[in-house]
Amino acid sequence: MRWIMIIIAVAFILSSFLMYGPGSRDAGSPPGDARADYAIAEINGRRLMLSTMYEMLRIHMEGTGGRELTPMDFQAVLEEHAIEMQLAQEIQASGITVTDEEIDQALREFIDHAFPTRESFQQYLQRTGRRQADYRQMLTHQMIRQRFIEESVGTIVVSDEEAMEFYENIKILFFRQPPGYMVNLAHLTSEEEVLKVRELLYEGHPWDEATSHEVITPSDVIFLTEEPTFFPGTAFDGNLEPMQLLDIGVISPVLEMAGGGFVVGVKVERVGETFTPFDDVSSDIRSILHQQRWRAAMSNFTAELLSRASIVILDPSLFPEPVSDLLPESDEVEPEIDEDEPEDDEDEPDTN
Repeated sequence: MRWIMIIIAVAFILSSFLMYGPGSRDAGSPPGDARADYAIAEINGRRLMLSTMYEMLRIHMEGTGGRELTPMDFQAVLEEHAIEMQLAQEIQASGITVTDEEIDQALREFIDHAFPTRESFQQYLQRTGRRQADYRQMLTHQMIRQRFIEESVGTIVVSDEEAMEFYENIKILFFRQPPGYMVNLAHLTSEEEVLKVRELLYEGHPWDEATSHEVITPSDVIFLTEEPTFFPGTAFDGNLEPMQLLDIGVISPVLEMAGGGFVVGVKVERVGETFTPFDDVSSDIRSILHQQRWRAAMSNFTAELLSRASIVILDPSLFPEPVSDLLPESDEVEPEIDEDEPEDDEDEPDTN
């Protein structure tokens, strides 16, 4: 569904809005005197304060097991923030809008997906003190954002030929069923009951009768096939190795298992190597390829956003490494040159 991503993202957006909104600054501010807060960088001409960086780092570090902050964390959060700011700037310049009807539809879908009834949604609003207008605003923002990203990234197309080629490349790993046998097998805790099953099979009773509740106590069952079940040829090792050489239809001896219990079984049919047909998995193949290409396209898209963002580092001590190889060279600080120094010889390489 078109708005599924929007529906899933709304709760996160609202929580992020509340965390970054008024009143949240103290929770993420650096220790010490708040008056020591200062600008550590400028992104697209807007100052990034140290306290704001710590707010974002607090969220960034959640789930890391309490490890210490590193300069790479500062770098990662700075780049993420720059991407978001550049994205917001380009979205605003794009002039993309959504209609009230689209917002109403998305809101209905969100409520139907996230709450059992409309009444429970209203109860949730009353309990949390939030307003439906907050959801409309966040949905509007997210729908415009999603539309802009889709238009920027473009349509991801997977052709029949590409899907088939991918299937051929991976089918031996994911869609292959090795050669083996269809087998009836009874693994029970009671040797006496296993012997009884084997005796009934020798007398010509069908498998379902020989393994019925009249013969087997349900609590004694460790594993029991109700109908022939596929076992790959490699399954007949260890305690089951005596079954490897048995012909089709020959009842196995009673086998004692190292892990406990006793087994009797019979091979019903030999099965050669098979592959799940392409038609049965084509939708999965297309989904995998689509997701791969979407991730690659989004990676390129965010890299381009970062390259277009103007980042000026005001406190280099927090960012000992280059912010990113993707940043434009024009944002790097140029070294000062003493105008009184003689110019380089013509045969010297240009270092500017």
